[in-house]
Amino acid sequence: MSRHALKLSLAWVLLLLLAALVRLGVALYWEDYVHSHVPEPIALDQDGPFFFGDSDSYWKLGRALAFGRRYEFDSERHWQIFRTPGYPAILAPLFWIFGEYPSTLYARLEGVAFGVLNVALIGLLALRMLPRGRASHYVAYLASACAAFDPAMALQCVCILSEEPFLTFLLLQMLLFTRLLNRLALLPYPSVATDTKERRQYGKISRDAALLGVVTAVTIYLRPSWYYFLTFATPMILLAPVLWRYVTKKSATKLFANIRLTPLILALGLFCLCYTICLAPWAVRNYRLAGKFIPTSLQLGASLYDGLNPTANGASDMSFVDVFREEERQFPSDDPNVHFEVRLDNRLKDAAVLWSLEHPLDVCKLACVKIIRLWSPTPHDSAFSRPVLKAILFLSYTPIMLMGLFGAFLALKRNPTLLTLLLPALYVTLLHSIFVASIRYRVPVFFGFYILASYALIVLTNTAWKRRCSPHA
Repeated sequence: MSRHALKLSLAWVLLLLLAALVRLGVALYWEDYVHSHVPEPIALDQDGPFFFGDSDSYWKLGRALAFGRRYEFDSERHWQIFRTPGYPAILAPLFWIFGEYPSTLYARLEGVAFGVLNVALIGLLALRMLPRGRASHYVAYLASACAAFDPAMALQCVCILSEEPFLTFLLLQMLLFTRLLNRLALLPYPSVATDTKERRQYGKISRDAALLGVVTAVTIYLRPSWYYFLTFATPMILLAPVLWRYVTKKSATKLFANIRLTPLILALGLFCLCYTICLAPWAVRNYRLAGKFIPTSLQLGASLYDGLNPTANGASDMSFVDVFREEERQFPSDDPNVHFEVRLDNRLKDAAVLWSLEHPLDVCKLACVKIIRLWSPTPHDSAFSRPVLKAILFLSYTPIMLMGLFGAFLALKRNPTLLTLLLPALYVTLLHSIFVASIRYRVPVFFGFYILASYALIVLTNTAWKRRCSPHA
């Protein structure tokens, strides 16, 4: 091993250790903060306290999975299809190991482990997206450093929410997705793919396609709204030659010349097979329970009405659910034999769609408000309204965001493959222009800006160094 490689390896180990220490400190602080500021449960054998309402449902479902009980939460409402089992399955081992009422600190420590893993995966993704060389290692290290010390990322991993493990599988999905596109010669511009012979090795294509199907299914179990991401991302990538040809003034006719139909069909078939096998148990369970094909959850109606209703302001307020629930009980909107959750979900969806059709201008205004909330330098939520916290988030977010946008501009001509890193952020922006928005939803898809900002910094540094060393400078 060369001296440079040894130094870089030691630097990576040190960075991951520092990322772990930062997150451990935040976990201990947040555990103490929640217990100090959130009311304790009435009985010692009850759950909590939790800062976010979603955490309580994940916790109860994790216990249900651990002890083989009925998969539902809320003893009064009996929600059975409202949450997918991805994050509860991650929490379940805590109940096996520490008993029925473990400390929430264990779940936060579990999040710390995912957080450190994500720091490493962001660096690995940066390496995969850039040509091999010393510069790519510097970009990867800087991107991981941004993730390691970003306060929003550190806080995200200790909140007992699905965001951190979701980010883990999203990064794995991006790694597999871009590598498979390279092997199939589907990236519509010069990429960092291996040579043509390696691309067409059926074994590697089969492996990547199968793994992508499994990882995509797990990602959807963790975040049901990710169900349409690949459907959204693939056409965006395939249509990119039009933009790339316009910017670079180059012909795009030869960009897909190496595509072969057989490996493409093989990859698509294996992906669909593994994806279907992984999602089938949950879909079959839901069909038996509700008599309807439900591949993810029945959260759409409530989430849609939360974002589109007469009092909507872009923030979440689920107080309307009990009102609709009571109305559905007294005046069923469909055959009473239809599962109650299905009827309630349809009722909420219909109400949201009806209001949207009657108030299209308000829907457009709300979309703008939500996008601003999603990408605002400072949080709008009252829980994070303290000036010190706002200042910390502003100072850590704004430089990376601006430099990342500049990096995207540089990548447009130098390495357009890097622009695929922005697809998750674009997808989330479109999604939350309809549903409610918060900085909580942007943090898991912000990794692309870490990489692009690091790329821009290295490009600028190299350019400045070359100018300084030039004899004509």
